[in-house]
Amino acid sequence: MKLAIKNIEEQLYLGHIGGPCSYLPDRDSSLLFLDGRGVGRMYRLLLDAGYRRHGQHLYRPDCPGCRECRVLRIPVADFQPDRSQRRVARRGRAAFRIQLGRPEFMPEKLALYNKYLKHQHGRADGASDAIGETQYREFFIESFLGQGTFELNLFFEDRLVGVGILDQVGDALSAVYFFFDHAVGRLSPGTYAILAGMDIARERGLTYYYPGYFIAGCAAMNYKARFGPHQIRDIGGDRWVLRSAPSDSPVQKPAADPSQAPR
Repeated sequence: MKLAIKNIEEQLYLGHIGGPCSYLPDRDSSLLFLDGRGVGRMYRLLLDAGYRRHGQHLYRPDCPGCRECRVLRIPVADFQPDRSQRRVARRGRAAFRIQLGRPEFMPEKLALYNKYLKHQHGRADGASDAIGETQYREFFIESFLGQGTFELNLFFEDRLVGVGILDQVGDALSAVYFFFDHAVGRLSPGTYAILAGMDIARERGLTYYYPGYFIAGCAAMNYKARFGPHQIRDIGGDRWVLRSAPSDSPVQKPAADPSQAPR
């Protein structure tokens, strides 16, 4: 598999982008980018190798001296919600309405994203990182997957309060991004979106749900380990490790990896 990944990286390499790490203080990050339009069915292999989609591109961390970003996936048939997650699911089903469809641009979605960005990643200097329609389309609408990418819209009292972008890749459902209105934060829309995503994966007969990177030292990223049992793999590693929730639970055993079986 490593040889296949190396060949793909050599053929589709676009470059590296570096800067301060968004998740761990006093660290620098370096992201390796590939042209996703040439990936095809290899996207499933790259997903396990730590790649995530950004519009028409794929990227993975390639940070010198740091391997804190790990791939986390949840076998949806084995998922066991805890008491808090069951409560979120129950309240969410009563409060929210979900609508699935093709990603499409609406000014309402752009405004919601910029509001989320300001609340979630507000800068101390008060400057704005707001984006415009072009950037929104590049990130959330464009996709080399075509029909494999779809949008989850979350409504509360007929008002759009959350938008998620999901990729169906082989036997897996990958959450590309989710943003929401913090006015409904008491209903835990982020957690509910993950639970809903796993429901969708099960309904479609898929095996895994990929919620994104797991970073143990970052609260904004380590919450994903509360969904268990889950499997974790180092980027560049060659085996999955099965863990129960929470993230500091003892390792149970190496996980079988049916995604690497010949097809």
